[in-house]
Amino acid sequence: MVTAVLFSGIVQGLLLVLLLFQKNVNRTSARILATLVFMIAAHLSLIAVDMNDLLVQLPHLSKLSWLLPLCYGPLILLLTQSLVQKTFTFRRSYTLYFLPFLIYLAILAPYYFQVASQKIAYLSNQEKVLKADFGWMNHLTNYFHIVYLLIALQLYNRQVKQQSTSIILQSNRKWLPHFLYFVLAILVFSLFVFYAKKFDIKGLSGIYPNHFLLVVILVYWIAYKMLQEKLDFETNDPQENEDNVEKPHKYSKTGLDAEASKLLARRLELHMETEKPYLDCTLTLTDLGSRLRITKHQISQVINSEFEVNFYEFVNNYRIEEFKKQSLHPSNEHLSIVGIAFEAGFNSKATFNQVFKKKEGMTPSEFVKQQKDKRVLNQHL
Repeated sequence: MVTAVLFSGIVQGLLLVLLLFQKNVNRTSARILATLVFMIAAHLSLIAVDMNDLLVQLPHLSKLSWLLPLCYGPLILLLTQSLVQKTFTFRRSYTLYFLPFLIYLAILAPYYFQVASQKIAYLSNQEKVLKADFGWMNHLTNYFHIVYLLIALQLYNRQVKQQSTSIILQSNRKWLPHFLYFVLAILVFSLFVFYAKKFDIKGLSGIYPNHFLLVVILVYWIAYKMLQEKLDFETNDPQENEDNVEKPHKYSKTGLDAEASKLLARRLELHMETEKPYLDCTLTLTDLGSRLRITKHQISQVINSEFEVNFYEFVNNYRIEEFKKQSLHPSNEHLSIVGIAFEAGFNSKATFNQVFKKKEGMTPSEFVKQQKDKRVLNQHL
């Protein structure tokens, strides 16, 4: 029964890897997750081999299950970084994340280079194998998992504070904290059963093999999020999302003539003024097209040709005007400038300041001060 579930998790994991490598948005994040899922599938395969007492027939696979889990922490941390950092690029320094893996590889290398007969002799000594499996190396691996996961959670929580909780939770990456806490729950349970098995606690040590079923559930959960909830890997800023960047082209296949383009421009203006979709910080070109029931290429043509700006500038112009209006409203006096900007649809203080100064020729704080001075002056007239 357990073997069948493990096998289903392996198959699901491999299918998920193929799907992730076909993702066109934020390929870095998708490929990091694909690598993580592949490692999990490989690990589950090794566990299935071990549980069916096949390691003696396949001795060169022994102790590989000691090594693969050391990739989990670094990959989870890299995945988190790639999703919460707007300008994530892989740096050489990130290879240090895999230092525990490399150290373990160096320690285990002499065993890996042994001939099959030597490994079979080792595997035939069940008492020695059991003691080694729950020895200091796998004991230490548990704590590596904890450290990497806590760093990933801290990184995510810091991003929440910088960009406000509501923005993060409304983004396409709202699955990330669920994923991290899911992994944490599996880790806590794994630690419990590891030490129950290590110290042979009666009534508990027998459940150790079954904790891998939670890992299978994790694989299916990722697949569910990806397929049923359209799991995406878009960045947090529309400027960074390649789906929103207008690339020079002739729109020869959009099917819009000049008259149709002008009609759509009026529809778009009316929609922006009445529905205010720009208040959604995760708004994309595709989303806006869906609201008007036209393709992203058609709406891109309309924005470029009729308003002579790109999608990013078009949306942020409305956000700037919303900020200016809300910053003058007495009911918002308790809010900070950044707080009002976030309410207007921005999700980054730096982006907001840059866009505002470019459009208005002054900083947001200078604008607010100028308006307050005008208000005071008018009160004395």
